[in-house]
Amino acid sequence: MEVPTASSSYTEDPPGSGLYQRPLTDGERGMIFGIEQPSIRELIRIHTFADFRSSQPTEKVIPAVRNAWKALRLLKSPDIATTFGDGFKRYRPCMGLELDQWLEQTFLVAEPKSTTEDVVREMQSNRDYLPVLYLVPQSNAGEAFCGSLILFISHWRTEAAGTFKMLDQIFDYTDDLLHGTVTSQALNSHTLGSEVHLLTPSLEDILMPDKESTDASKTRVRQHFDNFNAHLPQLDFPVQGDVGNPPSSTKLSRRRYTTASTSGLVGECRSHSISLTAAIHSAYLSAVWSIASPDSRQKNYASLMPAQVRTRLPKSSPYRSQGCWSAAQFLMLTARVGQDYMSRAKSLKSQYTLADQQTWLFEDTRETSAQMLNHLASMHAAPASMPWITSHGVLDREILMARHGDLQVDDVFVFADPLGPGVVFGLWSFKGMLNLEIHWNKSFHSDQVIESVLDGIEQVIDQELGIQLELDEKFLLEF
Repeated sequence: MEVPTASSSYTEDPPGSGLYQRPLTDGERGMIFGIEQPSIRELIRIHTFADFRSSQPTEKVIPAVRNAWKALRLLKSPDIATTFGDGFKRYRPCMGLELDQWLEQTFLVAEPKSTTEDVVREMQSNRDYLPVLYLVPQSNAGEAFCGSLILFISHWRTEAAGTFKMLDQIFDYTDDLLHGTVTSQALNSHTLGSEVHLLTPSLEDILMPDKESTDASKTRVRQHFDNFNAHLPQLDFPVQGDVGNPPSSTKLSRRRYTTASTSGLVGECRSHSISLTAAIHSAYLSAVWSIASPDSRQKNYASLMPAQVRTRLPKSSPYRSQGCWSAAQFLMLTARVGQDYMSRAKSLKSQYTLADQQTWLFEDTRETSAQMLNHLASMHAAPASMPWITSHGVLDREILMARHGDLQVDDVFVFADPLGPGVVFGLWSFKGMLNLEIHWNKSFHSDQVIESVLDGIEQVIDQELGIQLELDEKFLLEF
């Protein structure tokens, strides 16, 4: 039996075994190789957090979230239960008590008075590689629910925007299980194993089913890499201490700004024909150049930024609504040293538009993946610490809904656990508030340098755009 998914098929092998599999892509194999290496924690595992509340009592919300997790597997994204081995991505449908066993393994509820920090530290020793949904209630039985939901998931499965998509769906299922009947009826009528038709192919097969790279696509992609390479060696982010030091805990500094100052910044960006992402990105680079070493300060910016293709798929695509597949394709972004702020912001905005081009999406994806693998393999000579940037909800138009019926989501954030030198700067908007976040490994970067970069972004935005970003709240976390 074969289950058609774009041009790729999961095959039941051997026939009648109940095991479905497809070959892993080179990119998936590379990510899996990284997490299988000996280390104190799983490399760049994604942690996605959502604080939420409900008018329903805690003892009703907990089983509803558990069943929502089950619904996500059976009705939308069975990929959350896939495994890997011998070069294949594999899925085995649950039969009988196996579904309950999977739920016991992957849906957890924190002990009373536990914090999200407690839960993250507990999960750092978990190396089972299966996604885990962890509910952290802050309310007691009989009280209206309030608490946090944390999704732990390996980066080879998806990207940050994909995790927001999954949480969106979990909240929708939860609300319906509390107040409606559609989800419970769908679960009751579901035939175990029929969900295999929802398994996702690779990004390349989703975007280019039955298509191979052409000479024209190879030329276009080569030109992108030639431009990227022409900007090397690239700006580095300063490291404190020895890059050979063992990794330590992860730290996260985040600033959330008021709706008024966010709205003011959006308006100012429009008046200059730049995007909010480009405005912050350009300010970030100004801040990084200001704290770079004298040698690195003379270097150009050249870095990779993930642009997710999920929201760029046709509305008819079944994969547009699925979160558990890796939908990130890298843009190769560059900026010349010495370029003024506004020119750099306009240039970055122009570079982002590559992700909307039909040729880049539906003709060049296979070649981009192939040349990216060669590029990453050659990066052993690159600086150990580069100023990465990722955008959730602005560039990629992927916003977690704040309300799902009775459920109210109050806050969201995400980080991927770094085990080496290098910082990741992220920006997103939620409920009309701009969020800026840097996360890093404590062994390689100091709090003072990180805070100086965030301070620098605020100063540049004030100087260049006349907007004083007003803090709503400031966070400093350590896991």
